[in-house]
Amino acid sequence: MKIIKLLYFKYIISLSICFALSSIIFFIFSLLGNLDEEYFFNVIIRISFFNSLQILTYVPAFIFLISVILFIIFLRSKNEMIIVKSYLNIKLLAVFFLPIVILFSILELNKKNLGSLVEDRKANLLNQGSTINTKIIINKNNDSKSYVILKNIYQNDTNKAEYRSFDIYKKKIQIAQFSDNLIFSNNTLTAKSYTQYKNNLIEDFQNSKSLDLETNSFIDQNFTVKDISKKDKFSLDIRLINNSIFFILFFSYIFLIFLNKNLVSNKYGLKKPIFICLIIIIYSFFIFNNSFNFYKQEFEFLASFVAGLFFLKVYVNE
Repeated sequence: MKIIKLLYFKYIISLSICFALSSIIFFIFSLLGNLDEEYFFNVIIRISFFNSLQILTYVPAFIFLISVILFIIFLRSKNEMIIVKSYLNIKLLAVFFLPIVILFSILELNKKNLGSLVEDRKANLLNQGSTINTKIIINKNNDSKSYVILKNIYQNDTNKAEYRSFDIYKKKIQIAQFSDNLIFSNNTLTAKSYTQYKNNLIEDFQNSKSLDLETNSFIDQNFTVKDISKKDKFSLDIRLINNSIFFILFFSYIFLIFLNKNLVSNKYGLKKPIFICLIIIIYSFFIFNNSFNFYKQEFEFLASFVAGLFFLKVYVNE
């Protein structure tokens, strides 16, 4: 167990160095790109910080790969790879790297949500003191989508308020509504009159309609995009399961290929495993981030199968 603790210590150092250097590089480039913006310098610093953090959320696989490369370089520099390969079999190695693999797999699967969270913080920073007051509410359910756009709505003032809603099914607008005659009372937004588009007809309604939007949670925010889509907790997301399998197998493969017995000696370089891992990362980027409508799921299943073959090869060698 002392060896495993040593490995964790070495890896934490490697990850910290990788994270710090990546953050500094992204921050510097972001700062240079934002210097032309018409903001105060302290605002530019904060924007650059959020930009660098957002970039980090987009590339957890690259961060993982670089951290493992640094980790192996540190082990090889003091010939500690010989100790690791002498006393740890594949099962003990799995005890070491599986928690790290699972952590980075979770980050990779949730990188869009993390990026959106940072983007919201950045948007709130940019809109401080702005007169723009727009709230967008999104609700998605399979082929159905609804969008609600609220403008200039305040708790004490709805004179210039506007309400728009769009119900979309299979990329076609089914119902659209508009109103600029709104009141906000008792945490409820009500349209005193509204115009509706339905079945290719536009009609005006003079009756009141209560808008069940739960706006009290974000009414005071100048600009916000809120996704209220409800996901079935009991539904089986095959794509999520497949992606999880792919990244767990791929990240495990990265650890095993760099802990290969051939790399114990400093005579063997790291160019080949680095090149293979980069190719797989680029391949996974195109497979899991494309906009193809045909055979998308089949390509993703194939990617998991390929990752399984790579993992099986290094596992058998170990």
